[in-house]
Amino acid sequence: MSLRISNDDASFSVLFHHNPNPMWIVEVDTLMFKEVNDAAIKHYGYTREEFLYDITLSQIRPVYEQQDMLALIKRIKHSQTVKKELTHLKKDGSTIYVNITSYNVTYNGCHCRMVIIHDITEQKLKDIQLTEAVKKINETLESITDGFITLDSKLCITYLNKEAERILVTERAAVLYKTLWHLYPYYRQLEVFKQFNFSLEKHETVKFEEYVAPLNKWICFTVYPGSEGLAVYFQDISGQKHGEEQINLKNQSLDQIAYINSHLIRKPLANILGIINSLDGTPHNNEQLEQPLKMLKLSAVELDHIIKDINARVEKTLT
Repeated sequence: MSLRISNDDASFSVLFHHNPNPMWIVEVDTLMFKEVNDAAIKHYGYTREEFLYDITLSQIRPVYEQQDMLALIKRIKHSQTVKKELTHLKKDGSTIYVNITSYNVTYNGCHCRMVIIHDITEQKLKDIQLTEAVKKINETLESITDGFITLDSKLCITYLNKEAERILVTERAAVLYKTLWHLYPYYRQLEVFKQFNFSLEKHETVKFEEYVAPLNKWICFTVYPGSEGLAVYFQDISGQKHGEEQINLKNQSLDQIAYINSHLIRKPLANILGIINSLDGTPHNNEQLEQPLKMLKLSAVELDHIIKDINARVEKTLT
């Protein structure tokens, strides 16, 4: 059942013609405008005569939405009240976003829809810009080489990127909106538990390294507190730690070489030199012994120089 209205209805005239929001009445079968108020004329840029005699509702909707418009009108033809977000065109061709409320009415004997329009273009554009900004931020976070997660004040995971999934060996669908300590109870035994809570309570940035045994990884965490929780960047530094271990092992080997050179090799060498020196000052009749002793002494001295050179090189490497 539709509401029956006419131009002779004084209350209708006040509510329709003096409404600050654009309004019109459209005949359902022809899509022709049967009446428009001043707010619609001002907002859309058409004169009253153009609305009533030159255009139909089709000119108000973009070409690519014509089929959707016809399907919608057919679907709501006898509906009492319908609310919908739509795209409209002004006379100058500019696009606006609107929320419409459409009522089933009988106007001067014709089956019509009376429509109230609320222009939401400004808010819609802000929403679109915000959506685009969030999209760009997400694209950036998904492309960085750091793992990244956000946590709320209860340390519930609200976001994680692809690298975080890889490092933590998980999928975001399995961890989103779940408490960190519930997902990873072993973290309570680690420094990460203490540092996360410290950053959250003291609102201070913290950076630390931790070996996470269940993952068999060294991870470097940087934690930034915010008004709603924590933003955490982290890297798998297991390769770096392995390199440091190799360097330490190398240094230990060099220390051993230095010790061998300075103690184990030099000890017998010192003995050789001592024997040579003692023989060198002792008279003997065997002339054939003099030449070998001389050569032995020269070789021992040369070996002594070589060992000293090795020690110097090892010490230089260690420093």
